[in-house]
Amino acid sequence: MVSNCSGVAIRRLMAFSLVVISTMGYRHSQAQPTARIERTTTNESYRAFLVNSVFNYYGNNGDGSFNKFVANGEGFEFPKGSSKFMFYEDGVAWGGFHKGRTTPKVGGSIYRHGLQAGKILVSGTPSTPPIADDPTLPKYRVYRVRPNVNPRTTLDSVAAIIEGERLLIGRFESYTGEQIYDQYITDWNEWPASDGAPYEDVDSNGVYDPAIDIPGRPGSGQTLWYVANDMDSARTTNLVGSPSIGFEMQRTIWGYDLSGALGNAIFVSTLLVNKSGAPVDSMFLVQWADPDLGGAGDDYVGCDLQRNLGYVYNGAPSDAVYGTQAPAGGFLLLQGPIVASPGDSAIFRRRFYQGFKNLPLSAFIFCVNGSSVYADPIQGTGGDLQWYRVMNGLTAKTGVPYVDPITSQSTKFTLSGDPVTGTGWIDGAYGLVPGDKRFCWVVGPFTMAPGDTQELVVAQLAGMGSDRISSISYLRFNADLVNAAFRHEASGTVGVIDDNPLPTGFALEQNYPNPFNPSTTIKYELPRSAEVRLSVYDVLGREVSVLVNERRGAGVQEVRFDGSGLASGIYLYRLQAGSYVQTRKLVLVR
Repeated sequence: MVSNCSGVAIRRLMAFSLVVISTMGYRHSQAQPTARIERTTTNESYRAFLVNSVFNYYGNNGDGSFNKFVANGEGFEFPKGSSKFMFYEDGVAWGGFHKGRTTPKVGGSIYRHGLQAGKILVSGTPSTPPIADDPTLPKYRVYRVRPNVNPRTTLDSVAAIIEGERLLIGRFESYTGEQIYDQYITDWNEWPASDGAPYEDVDSNGVYDPAIDIPGRPGSGQTLWYVANDMDSARTTNLVGSPSIGFEMQRTIWGYDLSGALGNAIFVSTLLVNKSGAPVDSMFLVQWADPDLGGAGDDYVGCDLQRNLGYVYNGAPSDAVYGTQAPAGGFLLLQGPIVASPGDSAIFRRRFYQGFKNLPLSAFIFCVNGSSVYADPIQGTGGDLQWYRVMNGLTAKTGVPYVDPITSQSTKFTLSGDPVTGTGWIDGAYGLVPGDKRFCWVVGPFTMAPGDTQELVVAQLAGMGSDRISSISYLRFNADLVNAAFRHEASGTVGVIDDNPLPTGFALEQNYPNPFNPSTTIKYELPRSAEVRLSVYDVLGREVSVLVNERRGAGVQEVRFDGSGLASGIYLYRLQAGSYVQTRKLVLVR
């Protein structure tokens, strides 16, 4: 976010400054198409989503709705191919207290990005940090697949699909149809299911086979996927001046090749795994957005608490780009973090679970240039405290509550009135005017234990009416249908295969690879949080390594074992989780 300055021009200046001072490689490129850039770029890989009525870009640094291939950067285009854009940039951020630090740690992606590509290979402990993989490895690119372009098709048989994509992408990047087709086939064959990428397990054997299975979100028309982590301290410091936590983020972006409400929406799942080795307390998740609906300087924003929806609409009867038929767009919370709640049910990883609930919105904050009350939280040093204030529904600069001008009461939900009926606190009243604005909604607080996994699912969607106000009604209508479709899928009534549910029992899996040299991965499953000890022994029963010795949260856990200092031979690894004990063999071969 930017403050006390206006419009795209300032954001361009800020982006240019980041080129100079940042180690992140964040930059605007020239407006000319760039030939095959995504073939060679991994750590700052950007790919387009383009299967339905929306065109958008996503980067594996956590960035969304940003087009790095053009000077103005706007990424969320609606309708697709119209050269009319609704959002300049968006991202997910988080914050909480970690390892006894008295100030919060904040990470994620805003304008700057605190994430690098790749997995965390070795989880941390209370005294040692996690170890991340090389972010420049080609396997950590943004993958993109669609079920109707696969190894069983030829370029000729899908020529119309590929040509349509080439024309759309060709406005910003230079690809031949053959290059687009080849990349689809490569991503299909190399789909990183073992790293967490979703797929339809057609033969139900639990192993991804590109000749049989279908990569991507089951039932979707197109899926993008990548994995990232926050272990680059230069990036996290540059973001808001905060150290790393030790989060791995797996991101799935999908949509449907349909018309209507589902055709006007993109779904995004952000899966966070706490691999830091320590709990993160009083944690919040934030969906942040910089909407630029057509002309950037005449926007209004608002919050629909009934729907868990933050949105933008035009602040004037006619927009400089869209004219009088200006759409509305927003971010709909479909699934918040899951917490225990007897008698309730919650969605997690595409299934309902009893005894839990998904957290709803806990705050909605907007920001506007030139305002001391509604100022943006800063980036860089000191930004962690200001962002954490916003997460708690407080003003960024001073940490005091917002005040509803109608009730004169403090509130964590700004602009939660209804522009359609003109009731409640709405934009454009009480001294507010159309302008270049940002907004974010917040979910929390909750705690992430070591090894815990949480998932945030949102839909970024649009609605087009006959004018700016009726577009809000259409946006709400689309939001209701999108929410119903998402919950219907999770109910299992449409026969969707469940990938990676919460474990139903304790289990210790065989290490892979086995035999190995010099390292291997050990996976185990916890149906609930437990005190865990995972150790490696030689054949004489002597303990040679302790891999885990702490409380871990429910879920599928994995640990990397490095046998570099050991002799070749047979070893045993033993898991004790509460009263559960299991031992398996592993073989080190030099």
